[in-house]
Amino acid sequence: MGKEIVINLIFIAILLPFILLVVNRTKPEWKKNTALVYLYFFIYKLALLTPSYITWMQTDNLNWNWLGKLLAILFSILFYYKFKQDFGQELYINISPQPKYLKSTIIILLIISAIAILEGILFYNQQWDTETLLFQATLPGIDEEIAYRGIILGLFSTFIQKKLVLGKVVINTPSIWIVGILFGLIHSLQFDKEWNLAFNLLYFVKTFILGTLWSYMTIKTKSILLPVISHNLSNTLANLIGMIK
Repeated sequence: MGKEIVINLIFIAILLPFILLVVNRTKPEWKKNTALVYLYFFIYKLALLTPSYITWMQTDNLNWNWLGKLLAILFSILFYYKFKQDFGQELYINISPQPKYLKSTIIILLIISAIAILEGILFYNQQWDTETLLFQATLPGIDEEIAYRGIILGLFSTFIQKKLVLGKVVINTPSIWIVGILFGLIHSLQFDKEWNLAFNLLYFVKTFILGTLWSYMTIKTKSILLPVISHNLSNTLANLIGMIK
């Protein structure tokens, strides 16, 4: 577990300068909510890995981390309702997207799905695996959208500036970019068995873009419903195409 603790501390350290750059210091809750983000993220990541370190939680007949995902979802829900008042109006964990931007977000969902199909055609090549399809169609989207869009983005939205001006460059809603960076890092930066830090640039770019788009969809619809659907659908399509082509 030592590697996981250290890599999570690295993620937190990388994120801090970006937060300090865009924080709205007139918001009195910014310090508390920054601490809540870090507390949540650290425990959430440990919850995901719990079955790897507790023998009776391990199953020989399953290839995916079903129990870890379920534990992480349970922790996320408990955290959300414990600290719900700290989210203010940024309550994204719901299944009722606001209709104003529904059309544009559905278009984004369809584009992501089309790219997933293309990715499956070009890069995926695997045997039929029912467990993989069931897993990808359910838990990754529910778990990660609750975590990164529902909770982390929700808390960030309470104290991060709505617009960042850097000279002539204007960055709207910088919280979605910060969550995109974090989402990219957790998928691309890790230690190998010899404690060498490995970084996959291509995977970072891919997951940064996806994380940013799902954050945008969440902000616009005030709901994680469409990001959950898009996340699970894109994962499933890429794997399914790789199995049947």
